[in-house]
Amino acid sequence: MFKSVGLVGVGAMGQALLQRLVLAGVKVRAYDISEESMAAARKLGAETVDSPAEASRGVEAVHLFVRTDQEEIQSATGPGGLLEGAVPGTILLLHSTVMPETTLQVAAAAKKKNVDVVDAPVTSVPRHVSGGEGVFLVGGDPDVVALVRPHLKVLGKHLYYFGPLGSGNIAKIAKNSINAMERVMLAEVLAVVEAGGLDLNNFMEMSVVTDQGSTVARWERAFSIDQNHASPRPASNILNKDIGHAADLADSLGVSAPIMRSSADMAKVWVAAWQESDK
Repeated sequence: MFKSVGLVGVGAMGQALLQRLVLAGVKVRAYDISEESMAAARKLGAETVDSPAEASRGVEAVHLFVRTDQEEIQSATGPGGLLEGAVPGTILLLHSTVMPETTLQVAAAAKKKNVDVVDAPVTSVPRHVSGGEGVFLVGGDPDVVALVRPHLKVLGKHLYYFGPLGSGNIAKIAKNSINAMERVMLAEVLAVVEAGGLDLNNFMEMSVVTDQGSTVARWERAFSIDQNHASPRPASNILNKDIGHAADLADSLGVSAPIMRSSADMAKVWVAAWQESDK
């Protein structure tokens, strides 16, 4: 467990992480562009400083928790950035949901100063992070990850190591896409239900009552993984008939449902492959 760290980005997620750090007895130097966030950081027990460079000065590791790719690059490599204050051996922990290329860009600049980088996005919402329920999705050099693992395991509930630098970013983006696509898909379904003249609240109540759990929660029933390749398992009716009906129903009602239609098209490909394998 590190005894002193920097924290750049003290928004909702940063404050949640700060609470865990303070609870663990870690000395924190914090910075945020928002004075309101800086005041909150001081109230939570952090020492606030005037720049990312100052946040990284004299600490063992720095947590970076900003929103966008550009903010991550600027906070780390720009004027007054983390790398100006970090000394060789400092470890940068990048928690933002950014592209892997962004992490690699920061790491390339950090390497010139002998500063190590680990990408460790967090999947949880602030209240879970502050309660120690955070899950870190980690990518980086195994030896460096071994150094940060005890620290992160004190701060959160789980740590999943996915491989080289940028792997944590891939895992986080893919994980978030499940929720995002589910919402867009549900919006299409509700548009079809509305166009069909059904009561939406009644439909959603029925859907909750009859729900059998998400595909993610029971993924082994839906997919098989062999040699790190996922293949859909055969599913009668729902894929060889029902999804096609859903797409056709949307068309007949004049509802634009591109995800529904593309799902029906992909289901046809799967069904054809299953039929071919049965010959």
